[in-house]
Formats: sequence, C-alpha cells, structure tokens
Amino acid sequence: MVACMTGIVLALGSGGARGIAHLGILRVLEREGIPVRAVIGSSIGAQIGALYASGMSLQQLIRLACDVDWKTTIRLFLPEFGRSGLITDKGIREFLEPHLGHLDIEDMNIGFAAIAADLISGEEVLIRHGNLLEAVRASIAVPGLLKPSRVDGQWLVDGGLVNPVPFDRARELFGGPVIGVAVHPGATRFEKPEEEGKDWRDHLEELIRQSVERRWPTLQRLLDEWGREEEEEAWPGMAVGGIYNRAMDISRAQLMRLREKISPPDMLIVPPVQGIGMLEFYRGEEALKAGERSAEQLLPKIRTLL
Repeated sequence: MVACMTGIVLALGSGGARGIAHLGILRVLEREGIPVRAVIGSSIGAQIGALYASGMSLQQLIRLACDVDWKTTIRLFLPEFGRSGLITDKGIREFLEPHLGHLDIEDMNIGFAAIAADLISGEEVLIRHGNLLEAVRASIAVPGLLKPSRVDGQWLVDGGLVNPVPFDRARELFGGPVIGVAVHPGATRFEKPEEEGKDWRDHLEELIRQSVERRWPTLQRLLDEWGREEEEEAWPGMAVGGIYNRAMDISRAQLMRLREKISPPDMLIVPPVQGIGMLEFYRGEEALKAGERSAEQLLPKIRTLL
C-alpha cells in the first residue's frame, strides 16, 4: 500500500442510505483541494470508503450511488429468506463485484480499513488486509437483514454494532487530523469535555444521567400512553421493526458518545439526514446535498486542521 503522508483521515459512519451524505463531504474536500490520505468506515461508511479508496473517480462514485432508484433498491434487497437473514447477499455482491471484487486492501493508494463485529465474541474486528469486497460485505451485514459473513473463521456482522463512527480507530491506525462523519439517528455534534482528568467511567455515568434527564418527559409520556386502550397509537414505531430500529439507534448513539469522551475526533460532521430511512437509497441526491452543505459550513475549520 502506498499512502499519502499529507491530508486528513476520514472516519465514515454507519447509517444505511443516509451514508450517501459521505459523498457530499468528499465532493467538497475534492473541490477545495483538501487531500484525504486514509479512510476507515463502518457499514455504509466502509462501502463508500472502499469504493473511494479503490481509485474510482468521485464523479463515477456519486453517479453509482445516486442512480439507485426504488426499483434497484428492491432488486438489491429483495427478500430471499436465507437461513441467517431476511435476504442473501446475491444482489449486493453483483452490484459491488465489478468495482471491488478484484482488489485487495493492501493495494490501495490511500489507507483503508473496515470495522465489523464478531457475532460470537461480541468483539470489534478491524479489517486491514484481504479482499476489498469481502471486507465491505462483512461490515454491512446488518443482523436479521443480511446473513453474517464468514472471514478467517469468524462470523462477522455490521460494524455499526460496535463502533458506529470509528474515529478512534482512525487515529490509532493513521494518525490525525481525523474528521468523523456521523449519519446514524441520535448522532450529536462533538463537544470537548469541560473537565480534565476524568475517568471514562465518570464520563459514562454523566452521559447516562444527562440522557435520562433529557428524555424523561418523553419517556413519561410514552408510559402514560401505553396504558391507553389504543396502545398501537402511542408511538408510530411500536411495530417489531420499529422497536428493533429504535433499540439500535440508542445503542449506536451511546457508543459514539462514549468513544468521543475517550478518544475524540478533531472534528465531527453530522449532516441533517435523520429523516432518510435506512434503505431509502432512492433519496441519494437529498443525502448527497445534505453532506455537501454540512462540509461547506465547516470549511474554515477544516482548513485549519491542515
């Protein structure tokens, strides 16, 4: 691998179709002549990061992402009722194979790594070697949707489960400056802790307390409404899928905030894409523009990082 020694390191987060906002960030960086020397990603962040690191032009990458209409989405995620997931990976592999199937991570011109989770041990898995397509396939294996990926004897699933925006791993592997891009629901802008010298357990306890205090009125309202006769109307997301998605959102949000306290990025960009559904890839242009606007607003600060 031949890596450029100048430029920023990007940590691209998980979030399904919202991740097309990553391309808006990249478009602004490229337009302004700000080099990217390494990228690490979880889930959709790994997929976009791999395509970018492969040498594909940004214009081609944007076209590839934004040409996915609702018909293509259905074809990619058509239920096949595999034994370990709602769909098999046939459509996704056919979509990515021409671009990533013939490449290895070691051959990239910029640094690249993907995050996955070991389904058996629960540990974070850092993928830095081997076939680029297999790395992406492991990182995007959303439990229940895609079957786990078998890599080097491990059963791997979506990296967002353990590290939704891997800015801490980005710094460990490639140094700084590190810009994280968070597109998952519940992501908040990074603020440096005011008190120095706190143990991470103190930070975690404080985060949990603040989170409960902020959400208590909503929690109380939901508890009251659940007791009503028409329980299904208490919250539109009370279907099984909605409950699962909400639980995942809470987990990712808390994981990212804890990692911010321990090993923060130099900058965290949070494009306003929360209203885009995980599989709404046909809204790619919307996500792209949201990422672009977010990067443009922060350009002066981005330039100071260099």
